[in-house]
Amino acid sequence: MSSTQHDPTYAERLGSEVAANPAAVDDVSKLSMNVEEGALRPGGTPSIFSKNNVGLLVQYAAIGVVYASLYAVVYPAFTVYLRMEGVETSSIYILIVLPYTLKCFIGIITDCYPIFGYRRRPYMVMGWTLCFVCCLVMACMNIGDPYYPDPTWADLTSLTAEQEAQLNTDAPNSGTTYVLLMILANLGSVLAFTASDGILVELSQREALEVRGTTQTMVYVVQDLFKIVGTAAVGFGLNSADYGGSFANTIGLQGVMAINACFSFIAIPASWFLISEKKSEAQNIGEYWNKFFDLITHRAVYQLIIFRFFHNMFAWISVTASSPVQSVWAEVEPMTSSVATILGNFVAASALYIMKRWGLGWNWHWVIIVCQVGAIIIDCFPTFFTIWDVFRNQWFWLGVPLISDFPDAIGYIVTTYALLEVIEEGNEAATYGMVTAVSTLASPFATVITKNIDANFDLSYATIQTDSTFARQQVTYAYVIMYCMQIFSLVFLFLLPKQKAQMQELLARGGKSRRVGIVILCIALFLFIWSVMTNLMSIFPATSCLSIAGGTGC
Repeated sequence: MSSTQHDPTYAERLGSEVAANPAAVDDVSKLSMNVEEGALRPGGTPSIFSKNNVGLLVQYAAIGVVYASLYAVVYPAFTVYLRMEGVETSSIYILIVLPYTLKCFIGIITDCYPIFGYRRRPYMVMGWTLCFVCCLVMACMNIGDPYYPDPTWADLTSLTAEQEAQLNTDAPNSGTTYVLLMILANLGSVLAFTASDGILVELSQREALEVRGTTQTMVYVVQDLFKIVGTAAVGFGLNSADYGGSFANTIGLQGVMAINACFSFIAIPASWFLISEKKSEAQNIGEYWNKFFDLITHRAVYQLIIFRFFHNMFAWISVTASSPVQSVWAEVEPMTSSVATILGNFVAASALYIMKRWGLGWNWHWVIIVCQVGAIIIDCFPTFFTIWDVFRNQWFWLGVPLISDFPDAIGYIVTTYALLEVIEEGNEAATYGMVTAVSTLASPFATVITKNIDANFDLSYATIQTDSTFARQQVTYAYVIMYCMQIFSLVFLFLLPKQKAQMQELLARGGKSRRVGIVILCIALFLFIWSVMTNLMSIFPATSCLSIAGGTGC
């Protein structure tokens, strides 16, 4: 049933405590400045650079390195070196980030079950230890021989019978073990990430209304800057001929994973010694769940969840042929791709800093509209110019869309600002994790939709290599559909309030709906199971041909 019961704000709860206990007025007076400035919890505005908090920046720095490098190796290692199809590499991209959909479950554990009295730091240590071990194992593994014995054969439109006999046709299947280890490594980083989010929420909610979001934005600036390290390791380390580059030597996939292992190892002591945390008692899971579910039933919360899922689902629809197009038509080298990504991270970090400096009070609706439309307009020129051979150049393919990283970064961060306004004390990690997990869940779901849409077109590697009018038309249709879906994602903006004050008002007076809360939980569970199954099916030869996995049928 729906309810219009008014929920007290932090200031109202504080006033009630004073009325009930006048002797507490001295303690309350110490907090009055925070209340007047609109802080969501007491403690005063924190400094992220203090000794007690700087370890949080180390967490997000390590996350940036690990995430960027694991994501970046897919193109040179799996598309170029092992010659996997576009459908398979699209699935790998999603499987790597799939652990992010578990953030809600991990958040519940960290909220409810402290270790040695601490809810966050032990989980950070365990997460980075898992990531370190997996990366170390990969650093000691050999991924096998490349698909082409001679890298120059990749540029040939046809091969002789003798050349075809020398191809390593098992190469596309040899990356499965690596993919699984990469998933486990990212799972470890997500465990640390989720615990870090709990600390981040606690610090951010101590900030005054006008500056709330400063700490949150700063950690993402650091994360974007350190993504440069992971991207550079791939771009310069995997730039030999076998990986589609021009260098004579390479550090190989093992070298990239060794770098990840180093950063994971550094994050372990930083998790314990450079982050301050008060001891907490274990929470009763039944009482915790009732409180957590009650929060989900608030209109402000379930509207935010619905907005983030459906907006992201349509905004993230892509094209499965993007990697083959980049490799065959744009002839992008791994180093060029990495340099462009590095520049893109600088652009994104700059955008976030500008948002922190001037944009904390901007209208969220207009920011997202301008960012979404602007990114599409910027991206379509190099895309269609490359497809129809008007102008093909790897820097044109990668360089112009760099400008779209600016609106993309701003569009992302404003949706996280809204999340801070609805989280309650005691379930910080679970709530932050749930909303971000549902948002992330939109990614594999969007990929499944993408693969099913693109299954209606011939976007195979062999077709793109022909560079025929038919091939160009097929790719064009796929990109037009993608842009239309991204524009359609703006329809769901009506679910998002315009700013923090409106979000607080909706939380306090928007009412509740238990039925909607139950429906959201059931649908989220279904989408999670379905997305995991279909994406796992798409990377195994026996099931990748199924239409549900994006194939053409077995």
